[in-house]
Order: sequence, then structure tokens, then C-alpha cells
Amino acid sequence: MRRGWVLMVAAVAIAGLATASCDTGPRVGDGVIDLEWAKFDEPKVPTPEADVCRAGAGGARDQVDWEMPLFDAPTLQCTQQHRSETFYVGTLTAAEAAQDGPPGLGDAVYRAAYSRCATQANTFLGGDWHRARVAVVPLLPSDRQWQGKARWYRCEMVEVADSWETVVNRSSTLRNGLRGSRPAAITCANDNFNQKKSSGNNVVYVKCSVPHTVELTGLYTPKDGKYPGFEKAVDTALAKCFDVGARYLGMTPSALRNRGGISWIAWERGENHWLLGDRSTRCYMGPYPTRKISGSIKGKRPPL
Repeated sequence: MRRGWVLMVAAVAIAGLATASCDTGPRVGDGVIDLEWAKFDEPKVPTPEADVCRAGAGGARDQVDWEMPLFDAPTLQCTQQHRSETFYVGTLTAAEAAQDGPPGLGDAVYRAAYSRCATQANTFLGGDWHRARVAVVPLLPSDRQWQGKARWYRCEMVEVADSWETVVNRSSTLRNGLRGSRPAAITCANDNFNQKKSSGNNVVYVKCSVPHTVELTGLYTPKDGKYPGFEKAVDTALAKCFDVGARYLGMTPSALRNRGGISWIAWERGENHWLLGDRSTRCYMGPYPTRKISGSIKGKRPPL
């Protein structure tokens, strides 16, 4: 833009000199070169594209986070190897766009964007995204982009290998992942639970045809409200997941409790997700004592 301006000024100067020295000098149009030519549109931050993917670079602990360099990587076609997919781009409401700075994790506008991304994720996949091997992350403008009038939100979806949300490389879209044969669905898994070492606990997703220790039996979602604290949240989730598992086996909770021979897990997502409105807990069940089995336990009675 600066170079165009210099050339325009030079052109005006030359035209002025020519007019002063000769009555029949070169003329442009009606003989007036208007400086309006040098005006440019107000610069704006471009709105991101949807239906594109990103590869980016992985790290030693390549797990999904709210802020990852991956999300700033150049876009590419989703048929190429990638690690994240932009499945939707939306616009903030007028009221949301009027705040002084960009929304941050935990505030109402960020929560609203997360909720909309979750709704779009369900449509994109064809079912509740919590039942899929994916993480959903909303991205909002940075401080600099916000100053540049950016008022969009971008919804990213990442395939993950486990409950720790370890990123998976893929070379196809996740669209329709919960339709038809449900290729993106969480079905069975292997857990490494240690009651004395909660930091090491994880659930690694596998097909039910592969030897495994647990199976996803459903979801439990408590009512919205103040986060009750980790211990209480987990205790409640465990009790509710037992009931979810009993129904999955085709039994009443009391009948399953009397029969025994099962173990169950509640994967409670924690306070940060609760503040975003995402209170969904994944429920798993498997044999006790823990051992690997093959095939689904749906509709079966212990011993599994």
C-alpha cells in the first residue's frame, strides 16, 4: 500500500509540471487526478474457513489443550494427514461482540461459544460427541484480532486415543463419525486404574473385538449449578454410572448389586469443563476381578 501511494504522488507532480509548461500536455479523463484514488478499505481480520484441517507439530505430551500451536498451523485438505479439523465457524451476537476484549476461558461469551460448538459437533458427527473419540475446542479472536474487529468463533475437532485426549493423526474427515457404522464411536477400552495413584489413571480406546477391560455403557450428566468439588462430583458420578451400567446389562441396579462380579468407572471431566457447561461423565463397566475380555457386554449378566 505504501508503494502505491508514492507512485500516485509522483504522478500528480508530473501532471502538474506538464500543465505548467505546456497548454496541450497529457490529460487523464477530465484532466483531474483525484486523490480519492489513494484511499483503501478499512483493514479487517479475515474470517477463518470451515471444512479445513491442520497438521501442526506435536510435543512430548501431545494432548489437547485450549491453546495449542496446532490450531495456528496453516490449513490443508482433510484428505491429507492432519491432527485437527475446523468443522464450523460462527459469528458472535451483537451483545457478545460489544465487550471490550476477547472472551476468555470461564466467561459467559466463551461458554456460549463452547455450547454452540458442541451443538454443531453433534450435527457434524451425527450423535452426541461425548460418545466419540474426539475433543471439541472453541477458538476465539486474540487481543490483536479483536482490535481488528474480528468477532468470529472457530470450532475445532481432534481425534483422541484415550481419556487423556492424546492427539491422533488422521487423513480423512470426522464428519458422520457417529452415523452408519459409527467409525468414531467410543466402544471398548483398556484402563490402568490404580486407586492409590489417580494421576496415572487412563482409559485407552480400542475396538470391542480387541481384548479389553471395560466398555462404554453410557453417559451421566448432572444438573447445572456450582461445582460440588472433585470428591463429591466423582462419588456422585460413580453411583450414577453404576445405574447406567446396570441398564446397559439389562438389569436393575439392585439386582446387579446383589449379583456382583463387575467393576465400573466414571470419567468426570472436572471443574474447568463444568464452568463451560460441559458436565457430561462417561461411564464404563467391565468384569471384576479385572481381566481382559473380547466382545460386547451389552445385555449380559455377570460373570462377564
